Amino acid sequence: MLPRNANQPMRSFSSSLCVLLQLLFCAVILALLFPPDTSSADGSTSHPRKTALSSRPSTPVAKSNTQRSLIISPDSDEFSQNPKLLGRILRGPHGYFRFINEIFAEEVCVRFRDDLGWIPNVSLQGDAHLENYAITERGRGLTDFDAATMGPVVLDLVRFGVSIHLASRANGWEEEAEPVVDSFLSGYRAALEDPGLTIPPPELVSRIRARFTTDRAHTLAAQETLMQPLEVSRENFKRGIKQFLDQMAEQYPELPPDFFEIKNAGRLKIGIGSALDEKYLFQVEGPTKAREDNVILEMKEVRDLHEISCILLGEADPRRPILMQARLAYQPYRYAGFIIFALRKGDERDKTFWVHEWADQYHELSIRTSFQTVADLHDIAYDAGVQLGLGHPKSIADSYSDHLRGRLLITVAELEEKLDRTISDLTQQTIAAWKQFRIEATTPKTGSVGQGQN
Repeated sequence: MLPRNANQPMRSFSSSLCVLLQLLFCAVILALLFPPDTSSADGSTSHPRKTALSSRPSTPVAKSNTQRSLIISPDSDEFSQNPKLLGRILRGPHGYFRFINEIFAEEVCVRFRDDLGWIPNVSLQGDAHLENYAITERGRGLTDFDAATMGPVVLDLVRFGVSIHLASRANGWEEEAEPVVDSFLSGYRAALEDPGLTIPPPELVSRIRARFTTDRAHTLAAQETLMQPLEVSRENFKRGIKQFLDQMAEQYPELPPDFFEIKNAGRLKIGIGSALDEKYLFQVEGPTKAREDNVILEMKEVRDLHEISCILLGEADPRRPILMQARLAYQPYRYAGFIIFALRKGDERDKTFWVHEWADQYHELSIRTSFQTVADLHDIAYDAGVQLGLGHPKSIADSYSDHLRGRLLITVAELEEKLDRTISDLTQQTIAAWKQFRIEATTPKTGSVGQGQN
């Protein structure tokens, strides 16, 4: 049953974004003036905020009370109901690392708790890792902004650094991990120093694009195979997303009135980090009645991020990923909007989704198959560093962005040793947690042997 508010008139989407931008700017200023209480569970507190950034002493890496903080159990219903997901996680530490994003982020919050009073808060990608780097016919770079938010810059830097270490190990390049992290941070600093920086696509991106097909009919057919049956009627689905269609009519008045008429729709069940998120694909008419120019859109449930204690925006507000992708993506999504919709039978509350165009040609990197040489890994790391260096400081006011770039350069310089130690330590802890997960997942449970025999 559709929620009562599904068909009520909406406020202007653009006005809502404008209000959110103002609130976000205020939040950033307040966060800088009044640092959050960073007391830990064991009662320890952060150092008082220091005024001389250039003379700040290095603080030790705070560790959580237990080395089991990244360990999850394979016995949950999430895995018993999704054996493919379990299989992907068991293949290696990087898959496990992808699945535990929020737990991992909270561990980074803990380890930098004594520095949170002075570390700048930025527009975060929220799940920065090598397999979230994608290539399309129009762009490339870190994508998948489901966990994008605002918070301390170290969340993105540490996460991408650990991804580099795990990818280097998977390819037999363990000794190259730290130099590749240096390439990542070099790109990051270069973008902070020059906000107008543009660089050509890495050679790996060009190689992948050379394999893209121009057969649109084949592409649409492949996308339709991903659409699994809806749990509501197509008519109910159409009524539920009318608010999105109204947003698009307001944002794109130049498009034909039936551009967003729904032609096909289905559930989408792919991914690792997003495997448990509710997702849909739907196909719309496009500019003409011809099937070849139909457009595919993806609708994804917005995550609640309240388990990450050091971020500023944790609510499941669909405007959060929309705004952050506009700041962070090399090429922001087209047709980005939102839906507030109780879509499935049995839903106890309205759910929030964000919507964007699904690229025709979309290739996410794989740490096992994409990198032919370590030079490829260096190039992608540098490119991702540039992307984050350009996007992190973006805010509602150019003058504040300029100030933030300067502070970020100081922060990265002063935290360099601590970042290196944290990345190394969390790499080891992630591998250990994955090994424990694999043992528990593959060890027969007591009483399971011989069941069913007389």
